[in-house]
Amino acid sequence: MTPPLKLYTVLSYILIPIALFFAFLDIALLLSSLANSSMLIIVFIIACLVIYTFASFKFLKAGIEKEVAQSVKLKDWIKINAYVSFFLCSLFFINSISVLISNDIVLLKLIDEFLVSQPSIPKELTSTLMLSLIKGVSLFLLITGIVGLIHIRTSLRLVKQYAYLFE
Repeated sequence: MTPPLKLYTVLSYILIPIALFFAFLDIALLLSSLANSSMLIIVFIIACLVIYTFASFKFLKAGIEKEVAQSVKLKDWIKINAYVSFFLCSLFFINSISVLISNDIVLLKLIDEFLVSQPSIPKELTSTLMLSLIKGVSLFLLITGIVGLIHIRTSLRLVKQYAYLFE
């Protein structure tokens, strides 16, 4: 197995639990989007990441590793969902970088303003706790964005390289 293919395999296995997490999140968002139809676009975008992850994993395991012919539909599923997933992973990356390089004082000020405007939030949620939560989520999304962007780029290259596998 070539080094790029090894990296692609490792990234695929990293993306599987992330995709499962986003699948559960997407189901919860789908239920809340029944009351707010503008949330459907978010549900669609997250679903594209989940579909892309599992379609590319199938391509890796059945197509590349076992050299089994794949349907053209799978190629289309990978490519279309890869473009939407690329957009989502780019947003993850950019937003995470902006939060992580921001000054803590500025973030604490924004959090304090938010907590004042939301009186129903429990008092146990302090601004320092919220800051640590935001930084933790930003770090997770940064890792997800980086892994996703590298995986998508490699996936599109492999789909082109292994075009003979698609009937």
